[in-house]
Amino acid sequence: MSLFGGSISRSAPSRVPVGARVVWRGPLAWSAGAPVRSAKDTGGRRLAVFGPCGATDAELIRLVWSADLRALDMAATAWAGAYTLVFDDGYGVCTVWADPAGAAPVYTARRDGAQVWASSSLALASLLDAEPDTAWLAAHLANPTGWVPGRSAWTGVEQVPPGHRWSATASGASGFTPFWRVPELAWADAVRRLRADLAGGVRIRVSGRAASSDLSGGLDSSTLAALAAQCGPVTGLTYHPKGRESGGDIDHARAVARVFPVIRHRFMALGPEHLPFTGLGSLPLTDEPAPSAMVHAQLGAQLDMLDSEGIDVHLTGDGGDSLFMPPPVHMADLARSGRFLRLAGDAQAWARLYRSSPWTAMAAACNAPGKLGGASAPRPWLTRYSLDLADAVTAPYSEVNGLGYADRHLLEEARYVGRSAATENQLAAAHGIEMHSPFTDTRIVESVLATPAPERWSAHRYKPLLTDVAARLLPPAVLQRGAKGVFAADHHHGLRANKAGVLDLTGGYLADLGLVHPAALRSLLGNAVLGVDIPWGLIEPVLGTELWLRSSTAAGQAVQWEETA
Repeated sequence: MSLFGGSISRSAPSRVPVGARVVWRGPLAWSAGAPVRSAKDTGGRRLAVFGPCGATDAELIRLVWSADLRALDMAATAWAGAYTLVFDDGYGVCTVWADPAGAAPVYTARRDGAQVWASSSLALASLLDAEPDTAWLAAHLANPTGWVPGRSAWTGVEQVPPGHRWSATASGASGFTPFWRVPELAWADAVRRLRADLAGGVRIRVSGRAASSDLSGGLDSSTLAALAAQCGPVTGLTYHPKGRESGGDIDHARAVARVFPVIRHRFMALGPEHLPFTGLGSLPLTDEPAPSAMVHAQLGAQLDMLDSEGIDVHLTGDGGDSLFMPPPVHMADLARSGRFLRLAGDAQAWARLYRSSPWTAMAAACNAPGKLGGASAPRPWLTRYSLDLADAVTAPYSEVNGLGYADRHLLEEARYVGRSAATENQLAAAHGIEMHSPFTDTRIVESVLATPAPERWSAHRYKPLLTDVAARLLPPAVLQRGAKGVFAADHHHGLRANKAGVLDLTGGYLADLGLVHPAALRSLLGNAVLGVDIPWGLIEPVLGTELWLRSSTAAGQAVQWEETA
């Protein structure tokens, strides 16, 4: 896994991961396989940008010569990609900008008088020999998209709040300062900016490299595959059940590949060996529990296949659903602003779409907006201790107070997807693949947030904003389709085939910590074995967290550190 970081101290020895390259010293900055570019001026000021970034070298040079914090604040979101800026002012202050969308998270800790920071909480946990943080785990189980200030999955390791800069001095002083504000854009301007930034984000990742992209036939992955094809040859990967090679998603994926002859279309047949919950052995340890833990048999096989074909970088559509297909949480904003005619119309449209009563949506919009976003779903498998602990440590993001309910919901979802995508990238690195999710880039999230929330939601058009972005890029059949196929049946089949291993996960570290009721989990899974639909999206994080905890005892050996020469 690639990572980067640094430290600042008056006297403590400088440590770096084994094999890391020192970017500069005093304060220390290093990279262990992460792309980095740097610039400096004659006055001792230095600037580094880590990660994929659309800035030119000339722009970085002008930026470091300006030495203007306001210019640096703007630069932290000025270019396509998911990147981290680091600035040494030449007078003993080191400043790190945390990506507002959360796709390039930054963590800090203290060790032996030194302030250390890194792109991986696991790396800092290895340095500190830290244990998992029980309070963070409780919050993660109760509300994975919630913000837990001052913490991470590891004790003693703190995530820098997204959209903040962290400044530290050798004397030990440090602090966070917000630098980001959501822009406002008209729909047409947001479409143009999204189109340009998505193209730029794809280009800086795949140009000149052996690249691949998911090509499921859905709008998200088809857009990325088409944009990658405009940069050169790309492998498009389509899953399909064994014995079924046409129809639905498969035909739409073929339609995209026909439009772009440079797409090398590859198919991956899914059989029993790829079912969810298969092969629940120990996964590579990551910063936090990975969302794909329960389907890693499929993901791992895909990554191994791409590695065998010489692929260097793979694009995924993660984040697209959160951005472009939001739940109707905007109705809470309509209710609060007194737009009752629009509220009634959207509630009726929602009711027709989900075969429910419009009064249910209207009541939720006025009295319980959490129900519109699914946040208030009951979780009877969590103990009272777990829920109380989660409530005690979870707080709203500090800069969301001026945002409407729909914007706050989208931002929380986007930051969770961005952070978890970084975790998925660590899993991919264990298979020799560099994985990226351009929909989690800050400028993409910004452009979506910049549009009025009621315009982003539609019961009549599928992903209206992304559809407008991809107009004239994709075949009409793909642009005009509705939702992709769903695969809940695979979870039932996988659970039946791997019942013993899954039930074993219900009693373990989480139960010992007093966070879950094993009996409630076993009862729910028992119903699922019989075919009863259960909230997989809420249950899988619990099982994945238990699996992660069983690997966490190896944290001290996950990243080896050494003193610099």
